[in-house]
Amino acid sequence: MSATAVSLPPESRRVVLRRAQDRGHANFGWLDARFSFSFASYQDPEHENFGPLRALNEDVILPGTGFGPHGHSDMEIVIYPLSGVIEHRDSLGTHALVRPGDVQRMTAGHGITHSQMNASQSKLDHHLQIWLLPSVRGLPPSVEQAHFDDAAKHNRFCLIASPDRQDGSVKLHQDARISAAIMEPGVRLSRELAAGRGGYLHVARGRLEARPEGEQPLLLRAGDALKLVETLFVELVAEEVSEVLFFDLPLSPQE
Repeated sequence: MSATAVSLPPESRRVVLRRAQDRGHANFGWLDARFSFSFASYQDPEHENFGPLRALNEDVILPGTGFGPHGHSDMEIVIYPLSGVIEHRDSLGTHALVRPGDVQRMTAGHGITHSQMNASQSKLDHHLQIWLLPSVRGLPPSVEQAHFDDAAKHNRFCLIASPDRQDGSVKLHQDARISAAIMEPGVRLSRELAAGRGGYLHVARGRLEARPEGEQPLLLRAGDALKLVETLFVELVAEEVSEVLFFDLPLSPQE
């Protein structure tokens, strides 16, 4: 069953639909980027952050190019590859290759310099770059990486980042949890949220129907997202092979 894409009225803040084409966009030749939240020259007062989730960028990097050495501080930066290989180097001496199935978390803390380059000379790199505000500033910088193969995400939500490394997830210095799933057509999955928590659903690829509690069903495609506030349950039904990320986040009362 397919849902009809609908526009939610502006006064409905329980579920906010963010279409892929409504994101910010920048193309620098070597980098083609889509921004779900205000980032760099793209500024959108309606989408500054969602709780501690500060950035969710979809980056496509040409072969042999990338982000040269640059600095960060007081940010949790998570890389979720979709295709290709990222080569990471940093001022701590870390050298890592980040491939699909890997999840890398970098705590910028009181300051770190790093580079992210497409490791291939012939293939595109495609990844999600996720930024979360830490609960504590001035932490020692650190880098952690874990691998979750397709089987771990097959028709189930797999916890990939959490504040307590539950189920082998990478550690976030924030009360936030990120889960990922790869759904076959017809598969149904659901997520529940505790009171005072918000959910952010991002479709990395595929097409699915989202059924938030008490709201109309919505058809979502790659790049689409939902913000869930005071909505404690959402069901997902895949219409084709789909890869999704779900963020369980603390929210302030005004969000």
